[in-house]
Amino acid sequence: MKRFVTLLFLLLTFPVFSQISEDVKSEIRKRVDTGINPSIVLGVWTPQSEDYYVYGYADKEKNVKAGEETLYEIGSITKTFTALLLARYVDEGSIKLSDAVDSFLPDGIRLRDDEGNVITLEQLSTHTSGLPRLPNNMKSLYTANPYQDYGRKELFEFLKSYKAGNIGKDFAYSNLAVGLLGEALALHKKGDYKELIQKDILDVLGLKNTYFEIPEEAQSKFATGYAGEKPTSAWDFQAIAAAGALRADIRDLVKYGRSYLDKGNSLKSAMELTSKPYFTDKNGLGHGLGWFINPGEILVHNGGTGGFRTFISIDKTNQKIVAIMTNSGSNPTEDIAIHLMNPEKNKLIATKDEQDLSEEDLNTYTGSFENSQYGLNYLLSLKEGKLFAKLGAQDAFQLFYEGDDTFFYKVVKAKVSFQRNDNKEITGLTLLQNGQEIPFTKK
Repeated sequence: MKRFVTLLFLLLTFPVFSQISEDVKSEIRKRVDTGINPSIVLGVWTPQSEDYYVYGYADKEKNVKAGEETLYEIGSITKTFTALLLARYVDEGSIKLSDAVDSFLPDGIRLRDDEGNVITLEQLSTHTSGLPRLPNNMKSLYTANPYQDYGRKELFEFLKSYKAGNIGKDFAYSNLAVGLLGEALALHKKGDYKELIQKDILDVLGLKNTYFEIPEEAQSKFATGYAGEKPTSAWDFQAIAAAGALRADIRDLVKYGRSYLDKGNSLKSAMELTSKPYFTDKNGLGHGLGWFINPGEILVHNGGTGGFRTFISIDKTNQKIVAIMTNSGSNPTEDIAIHLMNPEKNKLIATKDEQDLSEEDLNTYTGSFENSQYGLNYLLSLKEGKLFAKLGAQDAFQLFYEGDDTFFYKVVKAKVSFQRNDNKEITGLTLLQNGQEIPFTKK
């Protein structure tokens, strides 16, 4: 018995190692300390452990540090909640995925093409409806709060004149489509979309720190969003709320992911409906209801608003959740989350350290560069011994040297790599951002 008790004690006290490596923590600290991201919060869950790492500031100007309770806008991850609401009503039998969306809308709105094909609820959720990304009557589109005054009246006005086409043929990501889905579900239930999400999803899953409108007592937890280095407005939604209006803290986002792995969850059958592919695009990516589905039953979605970026991944096969948030609208951090989903396969590319260059050396990189294909001009100049880059009519931003004729931005996660001829003269550059490479030739 004594030997058994000793063995049991050893088993119970055997250390559980954090799934967030020191390399990942170091990379997060570097991105915050160099000004790329104001704050980053990360959560990783498996059946063996639940780990969080938080670094940076919820508000830089007020010197407020971020924490696990800090609230971030989760943007388009909201679409997965809308999809789950749809799946719940399908599961209970009150609607069908094949239902025509215009059957829920006022008379005078006809969302059918010339052949009589209808836009269905399923197509709205899988981005195969043919609807554009956004309606063309958003008067605040080019402001810091683009959705604030776009209500049901404006939505229905657009739809009355919209001519449907390309229904069910191709994937075309559409905030409009999912926003419309939320309004259709609200009309179906004769209720308010946000109240339905609260009652039928958030309350059921116990997500007490996920909100559309943050209550007064939790306002102090809401992070300030940043566009580049400047604070920017939070986003407010009316008729397009179903596409991106939720705010949450990291623990609630991880808890939401965990619910998809919980076999005792009362929404389990609805979640199964959202988690299977209904459409496969040209790149072989599966599209569920609201979710993108990678090989191996890995559900993913990101979110982006003017001042925030978020990402969640649910590995159903390996029982692993990774979620990450930042209050930067310019610099996503999903590469860190993707690395953590499979560290062996997805290597983490570390941010390089800044190196010093003399003003004389920096001057060799100055000049005017052009890309004739896109009609872009890129001007590099010195100001007080620092190198600044100005793309077209945008503001000029400082570049920082990392070595090998390569510079990086801090306001966005982008790099500039210069090319030289045999005489070591600068002849061109390549702008690298979000997987794109745009070449420029020196004038």
